[in-house]
Amino acid sequence: MSIKNKPKIIVIIPSYNCAPQIPRVLNGFDKKLLNRVHEVIVVNNRSTDKTVDSALSTIKKIGIKKIRVCTNIENVSLGGSHKVGFFYGKSIDADYVAILHGDNQAETKELNMLIDEIEENQELDAILGSRFMKGSNLHGYSLKRIIGNKVLNIIYSIVMFKKTKDLGSGLNIFKLSTIDDDDVINFGDDLGFNFDMLLYLYKKGASVKFVPISWKEEDQVSNARNFKVAKLAAVRLIKWRIGIKPKNLVPRNKDVYVFKEEH
Repeated sequence: MSIKNKPKIIVIIPSYNCAPQIPRVLNGFDKKLLNRVHEVIVVNNRSTDKTVDSALSTIKKIGIKKIRVCTNIENVSLGGSHKVGFFYGKSIDADYVAILHGDNQAETKELNMLIDEIEENQELDAILGSRFMKGSNLHGYSLKRIIGNKVLNIIYSIVMFKKTKDLGSGLNIFKLSTIDDDDVINFGDDLGFNFDMLLYLYKKGASVKFVPISWKEEDQVSNARNFKVAKLAAVRLIKWRIGIKPKNLVPRNKDVYVFKEEH
């Protein structure tokens, strides 16, 4: 760790067609939160809308130099944007990467809560936001989806012998020293990345803590389809449990997982 109780944290904001929402995400970075992180990077995954312009104009308005906007050199989907963040974080000797989705479903200010956890418990390898545990606050989420997610959480808990409270929200912090590049590069670039990461941490015996977060669905456009995601979660679980290592659907090398800065 860099400095006792003062870890070097970067915040990665994976974003795809988030032009309406990204200003709300960035405006949530108050002085207190910005003082606790090394830098904030909006990782634009080659959006087809005005996500980049919207983010840049917001940064200019609020006048915060610690926030940058970058675009992936290739479309590597949500999972690939995580990898971009992890590899970049290691290149600058960061201790942790915080993930905050750019669609404003999570509350930016709640990053403070996750940072509190790692500053107080530096033995933790991951602090994962949960939408479905006691203390969580859900808005606009259908009962059907809540029940479906809770059932999957129970199945994961039983099969992996680890209490699981969420298979992948948009607000998490990972300790970089726990993550091996040669392992993570094989995780799916698709929505299955979150499942691969969680199961990887479980298999490694990593120290994982779930914390309740707020979550809302308003004007966001989801790329997830309930049945498809549930099936993906089940397939990933079975493969990990029987020892089949993940293999990315599109074989890539590390050179693909980089970004260029926007101005």
